[in-house]
Amino acid sequence: GNKKAQITRFKGLGEMSAEQLRETTMNRDTRRLVQLDMDDMVLTNSVMDMLLAKKRAADRKIWLEDKGNLADIS
Repeated sequence: GNKKAQITRFKGLGEMSAEQLRETTMNRDTRRLVQLDMDDMVLTNSVMDMLLAKKRAADRKIWLEDKGNLADIS
């Protein structure tokens, strides 16, 4: 169908409302557990900073415009 993904960014569970927590983290039907393997910790720290830091919003926007089409949301 024509489903559109709704993407929301949270740094921690404390930023979610009770409803958001119930719909995402607590819902076994919709949550995903993904194992990440990090070989290059310097690169990993740099990417995580870009994704989460308020001061890096411009960098994040550029990254999303460049890489956003690579996401597999199926």
